[in-house]
Amino acid sequence: MEISKFGWFDALTALISVIMFYFDVVSDVLVAFYMRDDPETQDWFLPTVLLIVMPLVVVNGFSLYWYWFDEHVCEPDGMCYRSPKATRQMWAFRVIAHLFLQATILRYLDLIYYGVKSVREQSLVGPHEQGEGPAHHHHHQYNHHNHKHNNQPPAAACDQDKGDNGLKEATNGYNSIVGAAVEEAPRPRYRVLWVHAERDAANVDVLSSMVQDAPQLILQLYIMTNTVPAQALQGQISQTLIMQLLSVAASLVAMAWSVASFSKATRLAEASIGNLSPAGLLLLSLAHFCSIAPQVLCFALFSSKYLIEFLVIVSCHWVATSTLVLVQLICCPDPIRLSATFTHDMRKGPCSRVDDIAFSAAFGLILLYTFMDVGGRAPRIQGGVFHAFRLVEEACMLAFWYLATDGNMWYHWLPLVLVSVLCVLGGLFLLAYLACADPDRRSKRLLTV
Repeated sequence: MEISKFGWFDALTALISVIMFYFDVVSDVLVAFYMRDDPETQDWFLPTVLLIVMPLVVVNGFSLYWYWFDEHVCEPDGMCYRSPKATRQMWAFRVIAHLFLQATILRYLDLIYYGVKSVREQSLVGPHEQGEGPAHHHHHQYNHHNHKHNNQPPAAACDQDKGDNGLKEATNGYNSIVGAAVEEAPRPRYRVLWVHAERDAANVDVLSSMVQDAPQLILQLYIMTNTVPAQALQGQISQTLIMQLLSVAASLVAMAWSVASFSKATRLAEASIGNLSPAGLLLLSLAHFCSIAPQVLCFALFSSKYLIEFLVIVSCHWVATSTLVLVQLICCPDPIRLSATFTHDMRKGPCSRVDDIAFSAAFGLILLYTFMDVGGRAPRIQGGVFHAFRLVEEACMLAFWYLATDGNMWYHWLPLVLVSVLCVLGGLFLLAYLACADPDRRSKRLLTV
């Protein structure tokens, strides 16, 4: 098992995430600024501003709630880490930062602070103390998980006996590897806080990308489908269109990076499933980019011709993916991956807490655009089914859009070629990741030695 330490790779990814956040927000603000004086896009100025501000308010509300949750709700040996009590001055600083919608930046500052502290702490303890980490925490998580469900009402249990048997079978082999010696090892305080800060930052970042970037991206692509053809015939490109292209590129990169960084953070929390290498993070980001880009392009093109039908299809799709997340949490979870994925919402179960359902809905948004393991069984089979369904969905949307347009115009062929190329590239990047950089393959080889 790999027990990670904070290093240059973690600091670099945090810095990249901070830069990407500001680049994404600034590009969206510039789009709104140029829209205000552009007669072709003036009507979309207010919706663009609302899709910049309102999602950030939601994300910052979640982040502030999670700060309180970590200090007052989490138990020392429960399903989430108990954070040290912050001073009044620190809470005032947090509230002010969240009022200025800077939750993402504050979370990455926490990550760097606790990461540097963990390095200093590890230099002062013995080698046997440094070996403790997620394995010890997972042992307590599993015990608390069983105790928690013994006190659940029947309505919230959701066939819990079957789920508990699955959890026990899945953890027997893992617990035999860990052993009692790991359980009795002292817990390095700052390393635990750093790992938790890494997951919190990833949670806030991916939530921001899905709640803000995804709707903004679809809106700008929708507007461009109505303005680009006329500008192409006139042989001119407006400043608004240039800013829209910049905003679209920034949103796509931010979404792909945030999902890949979330995978890195969850793997960091569980030593038994292996850590993500720099090459693995890069390949995974490229694979997610090539999965998200054609999906949002198909959404935008289809909505330009069938807006009501698009809203109905996407709403049903979102409900279905959110329900899939809840079913996996309740009835068929993988206990190791589940405890690494969800940091705040597993204390009383998703059937009994509104915040659990809300965050599951956020994970459902991710599954609208790309596949991510949410802690259920057989993630590779789920990924294969997801990508097959996505290809059918994209093909149907493109076909209906193409039939509703003038197919003789040259630019109508461009989306068809672009979506096909991106799908092929996404498959190649995913295969390269699975063959060369997937930590699961390395973990299996180590267990068989």
